[in-house]
Amino acid sequence: MKTEDLSMSSVAKPKILCVANWQSDVGYAWWLMESYWVKISETFEPKYETWIAYPTINTIPEEIEESSIKCKRHNFAATTVSSVLQNVQFIRKNNIKILYLSDYGVARFQYFLYRLAGIRKIIVHDHSPGLRTKPKGIKRFLKKLYVNSRFTRVDAAFGATSFVTQRTLDTSCFAEKRCFTVPNGIRLINSSNLVSPLQAQMEKAALSNKTIIVTASRANRYKGVFFALDVIHQLVKKDGFSNIFYLFCGDGPDLEAMVAHAEKLGITEYCSFPGRVNNVRSLYSCCDIGFQPSQGEVGYSLSILEYMIEGLPVIVPDNKSVCSATEDGNTGKIYKENDISSACDAFRFYLTQPEKLASNGKSARHTVEADYTLEKTHAALVLALKKIINQ
Repeated sequence: MKTEDLSMSSVAKPKILCVANWQSDVGYAWWLMESYWVKISETFEPKYETWIAYPTINTIPEEIEESSIKCKRHNFAATTVSSVLQNVQFIRKNNIKILYLSDYGVARFQYFLYRLAGIRKIIVHDHSPGLRTKPKGIKRFLKKLYVNSRFTRVDAAFGATSFVTQRTLDTSCFAEKRCFTVPNGIRLINSSNLVSPLQAQMEKAALSNKTIIVTASRANRYKGVFFALDVIHQLVKKDGFSNIFYLFCGDGPDLEAMVAHAEKLGITEYCSFPGRVNNVRSLYSCCDIGFQPSQGEVGYSLSILEYMIEGLPVIVPDNKSVCSATEDGNTGKIYKENDISSACDAFRFYLTQPEKLASNGKSARHTVEADYTLEKTHAALVLALKKIINQ
């Protein structure tokens, strides 16, 4: 395991500290952040040594293991005065000059203490879900003063989508000149080379003339997973589309409740809940439609892009933070959020016009290839980082 005791580390070389909010093997969309950390390490060596602070280290991701990054077991979450002081000591002892944080606020009082300890630049990268309320009047005036004070603010705020960046401007009241958009992107890999234990099962289902609808997501209520089952129930039981099959890939706190809800609706024969699936993209070639029912996201999630690159049209809600990568009627269908009837209309578009599946799926793939590759994401990241770090 690529970790070191602090006593064994050289502190002479300045460090970039990338802070992980979860244990090292949490998976899911953290692979994207991991790719950012590796890109940061590659871009700024040999001038800087890049470290990752994990609250808990189990298995280190392969991409990190193969890089020159050093992994440290240190919980950087500053929830108490004592933990802030521990961070200050960690920064000072290890000659850390740049902080790269995920989903932290653009202004905090402890940032001033971190700067006193030696930090030169603080960058936050926001992927956090949810909408925010815009402050008004005196509250907005005071917030603007606080978040833009040189004593409390970060040097730059990166947004995972243009929506997130705009949210930072509107609700956090952060200065526009310090805001950058680093749009989500995915790897253009050949999914046929991926192996999944469900591959044979899905191929069998595909041969039975079923239209396979897939969702890859954490099994959390805010992801809209119960809404998705209600939609499938409407399509099967009320609209008579008995030739559909819904595949939900993912684990989480509400998975058992989802299975129970499907049983209650009487649609278990039309659904499958295999839990977390490794190499889930390998299944998409056997599927027909990607369904993203999320209610609290902040952008076109990575799963939406993965459906699209594998040639699946996507069905997404009209929440501006979710549907921005989808062109209605061309790469997918957009329905009115939380409206079962509207979502069913979106599915009927494809279920009654199967020729649209192929044409929209092809357009979806071309859109990702043109605009949402990991290479473009990394280019935007490096451009913004160089501008901030080299100032």
